[in-house]
Amino acid sequence: MKLNFQCPVCAQPLLQHQASQGFYCQNKHHFDRSEQGYWVFVKPSKQKPTGDSRQQIRARRFLLETGIFAPMVARLASIMNSACVGRSEVSHLDLDCGEGFYLRALDVELSRSGGTLPSVQLGIADAENAIFAAAKAKTPGMLILGTGKKLPLADNSLDLITLIEKPLKGKECLRTLKADGALLMVTPGPRHLWQLKQRIYPDLSEKPFGANLPNGLTLTDCDRVSFNLDLSGEQVLTLLDTTPYAWRAGDRLRHEIQQADWHGLEIDFMLLTARKAE
Repeated sequence: MKLNFQCPVCAQPLLQHQASQGFYCQNKHHFDRSEQGYWVFVKPSKQKPTGDSRQQIRARRFLLETGIFAPMVARLASIMNSACVGRSEVSHLDLDCGEGFYLRALDVELSRSGGTLPSVQLGIADAENAIFAAAKAKTPGMLILGTGKKLPLADNSLDLITLIEKPLKGKECLRTLKADGALLMVTPGPRHLWQLKQRIYPDLSEKPFGANLPNGLTLTDCDRVSFNLDLSGEQVLTLLDTTPYAWRAGDRLRHEIQQADWHGLEIDFMLLTARKAE
């Protein structure tokens, strides 16, 4: 299966050098493959690598690889398989893939359950430390250092996009999905990490869940996966650092979290399926 790439600078079609495997367009914009095995679709930065530190990435990877979110991964793999029914070949992008854990986990789960593996898989992240770690962990598929604000993919080129525990921004998903293509989003549910949030927000109250999708995408299904975990304080701190409210936890509160008993921490995910109009 051949995937069509598009220059993120000028939107011209991209061609690929056979020897170097780098990409180029007629306007002489070049995008090379790094020594580590991922493609670089952003300008080289002279600053330190962006995103989480290698220590944070390593801690999160080790925690996820213990299988703490296995029920959610299994359900997501099942939804992916259903979304691909009737398609002889499937192109899949994991948007904002981080260090590639979910690409690896879904690959294993689909193989184990006899599901349909995508013909073409891609993962894109804008954090150099993360995509470096994904390549080092031998994450399946083509790995891209780039921005979700301007995907290096042609219009109507993807069958399936996953976006896991990250906010949906812009309309690139809509542009790059084929007609009747599916966006699968995993987002925290109303009770996700409830006991942890109670320590950060003393007046916390449960709010109804609502999906916010751009025009052109229609919500077709919504699944909820909820379960409880027994974790250490260090593990909960690692989970805290994946949330948008981590900045609210100062040193004192982090120490309290580290020392606390985390028996029965609530995990609550909403798995949304949205389709692009035909």
